[in-house]
Amino acid sequence: MGLHIARIEVRNFRNFGHLVIDDFPAHAVIVGENGVGKSNLLEAIRLVLDPSLPDSRRMLREEDIWEGHPAGLAGGAEVTVVVDLQGFDTDNDAKSILSAATVDFDPYTARLTYRFAPRAEIVSAGDSGLQSTSRPLTAQDYDFVAFAGSSETTDLRAIRREVALRVLPALRDAEGDLHNWRRSPLRDLLERLPLDPANLQATASAIATAVDQLTKDGNVAKLERHLTDRLGAMFGPRLAVQPTLGFASSKPDELIRAVRLFFDTARRRGISDTSLGSANVIYLGLLLESLAQQRLDDQFVATLVALEEPEAHLHVSLQRHLFGYLLRTGQPLILTTHSPHIAAVTPVRSFIVLRATENGTTGASTGALPVSSDEAADLERYIDVSRAEVLFASAVILVEGLAELYVLPALAAAAGFDLDAYGVVVASAHGTDFKPYRALLGPQGLNTPHVVITDGDAAPDKRNRREAGLKRGANLHPDSTRATALLDQIALLPEPGAAGYHAGRVLLAGALESAGVYVGAQTLETDLCPLFGEEIIQAFQELSSNATAIGEVRLGISGEQQATVDPGARKDMLKRISDLGKGRFAQRLTAHIAQIDLPARIRTAADIGDDTPLDAQVLRRLGSAAYLFLALDKISLATRGTPLFALNPAPLDDSRQGTDADQ
Repeated sequence: MGLHIARIEVRNFRNFGHLVIDDFPAHAVIVGENGVGKSNLLEAIRLVLDPSLPDSRRMLREEDIWEGHPAGLAGGAEVTVVVDLQGFDTDNDAKSILSAATVDFDPYTARLTYRFAPRAEIVSAGDSGLQSTSRPLTAQDYDFVAFAGSSETTDLRAIRREVALRVLPALRDAEGDLHNWRRSPLRDLLERLPLDPANLQATASAIATAVDQLTKDGNVAKLERHLTDRLGAMFGPRLAVQPTLGFASSKPDELIRAVRLFFDTARRRGISDTSLGSANVIYLGLLLESLAQQRLDDQFVATLVALEEPEAHLHVSLQRHLFGYLLRTGQPLILTTHSPHIAAVTPVRSFIVLRATENGTTGASTGALPVSSDEAADLERYIDVSRAEVLFASAVILVEGLAELYVLPALAAAAGFDLDAYGVVVASAHGTDFKPYRALLGPQGLNTPHVVITDGDAAPDKRNRREAGLKRGANLHPDSTRATALLDQIALLPEPGAAGYHAGRVLLAGALESAGVYVGAQTLETDLCPLFGEEIIQAFQELSSNATAIGEVRLGISGEQQATVDPGARKDMLKRISDLGKGRFAQRLTAHIAQIDLPARIRTAADIGDDTPLDAQVLRRLGSAAYLFLALDKISLATRGTPLFALNPAPLDDSRQGTDADQ
């Protein structure tokens, strides 16, 4: 991949109290909620690497200091940004340029640091900290230093010229920049061309002849005289001007500035005739080509390109094609985005997720995701547009299939918990292999709060295997020793209905809950029967008028509400529901769940009064449906800070409402 950012650490800058991102991907896609600081992270990197950033911008102000700092600018707050670079083990030019910055050799690692702190004369030599003055400090009492390696005396400005950062802001005017000769990347491409001087002189002469021919038109000559008279009267004799009409300079060395980029062979369609999105793509293409040519000419060692919200004005299919290409080829690239379409084509080890916390924004990287190549490929296929939202979620509920996708949000809404409002995503693994998705969401990946909800499949299957759900959950336990012990205990469970079976199974399911895995009794539909039997009948009758089928569903529901389940009745009921389509049936069922008084239903089922809080202990008394509510309760605590059935849920944090843009 070549030289790239490998690690970043930021202290006390804007959103960041102390942000550390290890395993920073070479192709990095930064996602997070509005206001979490995606743009501020790029600004922090600019403080270190951007050669176009003037020193006046590196002199911070009060609003640049993390608001959670106990003393702030007035009390001597210190801002630091540390950037580690890697990927140059075989690049002798980079090794030479970065020799003074190198802090490790396995792999080669260069460290560049920006520090903003009170000036030396403001700080006393003793242990008392700031000199004994009662006045608060101001920005004028501060200075910054940008240095390479471990010594503050090693200036990094020479390195910054060779390893530079180019940032394209979100609200850029690509069309305007392309028309402006000073800002257009086309300028660099044209000026480095080895043009033939003789051909250039001949072209200039031909243009001069063409201009002369144009001005022979009487109307053009008349307009020139009118402009000369009017401007002469306005300027006076001391500042006389001679306006002349033409379409290009006749000076050979300025002729190149008249070259424009067209998009048809007849040279009729220019930049102004394209869409805003196309202009952005064209600008980016010219910039990347310019950087590639500069690198070939050894003008620098490397340039890092950062794009803010590049999805603006781009059709979704173009987003997927363009960034699917850019994120897998070419030079290192950093993107900030809200687009699930870009996320959908991003390599799974390229994500950085930022989240707001009480102690400032934190970050997690998938650069060292602990999955195999095959599992990584599976995850990339999984994260298509419909499921890329897990990357932007504040919490995730992983489920097996379509039915849970409909039922879980309905249960949460009936409990007064709007999952969308709190950024909670219910995501289907479309099966029972949750392992790679837990790795993606786990502490070595996105570090997103999540739970797994899976069927219990307690009854023997066709191969006489039972308790598949508990075994599945045990294999998802992060502690391998504990997982082995749980599997041994599952194997010792007596047959369903035998003495000690229920108590033993409840203990095992409870042990898995501590690992974030919630296991049902059999399947979602049967587990809901004791609590929502009437709603299941109503939903089925709305979709089927078959009296025999309705009777079998009624019989199956009745059986699930008994101490001993009739396997035949259960099988018939599930077949009738499957014939309708589990997703279609679940969708209809959610409409009925939305109409019930869920707290009252739970109190009746748990046989408790109105004054008893619906805590986890009460939810465990709901039998086969308990695991669904316990999982939602855990997610509620993680996102709202309150239990599922809290009397006064915590209000939405401003950053969750999506009203604040990145600072």
